[in-house]
Amino acid sequence: MYASEQFVESAGTILFRLSTREICILHLLQRDEYVLPKGRRNLGESRRNTATRETTEETGIPCRLLPVNLVSRVCPVIETEHLPDEARLYKGICEPIAVQQRRVGEGHVKLIWWFVAAVNEGEPVGQYEKDKFEVEFHSHDEALRKLTFKDDRELVKKAIDLVNSTLSF
Repeated sequence: MYASEQFVESAGTILFRLSTREICILHLLQRDEYVLPKGRRNLGESRRNTATRETTEETGIPCRLLPVNLVSRVCPVIETEHLPDEARLYKGICEPIAVQQRRVGEGHVKLIWWFVAAVNEGEPVGQYEKDKFEVEFHSHDEALRKLTFKDDRELVKKAIDLVNSTLSF
């Protein structure tokens, strides 16, 4: 168990530019690492809103959650009395595709909820912290090669599969 003072919740996205079939990754300049956009959830904020807000803050790119066909254990809106606890296929939903747990010190963890998102193409790009990040778009294969961490690469592979199967690329 982790009490409230022992964990922090974050949310992020695998951000697709659908017109060019590219994925956004951040190059952290100080550590020379390639990561996905994410950040901490604010008090009272939904995980969904955190994911899009943090992505836009870190990249300057307006985005939206992308509905995908997803197998999930989430309960359907209309429940029957004896619905078994099992994974089901839902079409066109905006639910987390994964959650990661990272240790952030002795007895503390960070939970990161991951969503699939798409660039709001045609909307102006805003400001971001250019002294901390470089925002880059890469082909699916190149993004997988560049990402620093294995967990991020596995997450992006899952997101690519979901987007490809949902949008029939």
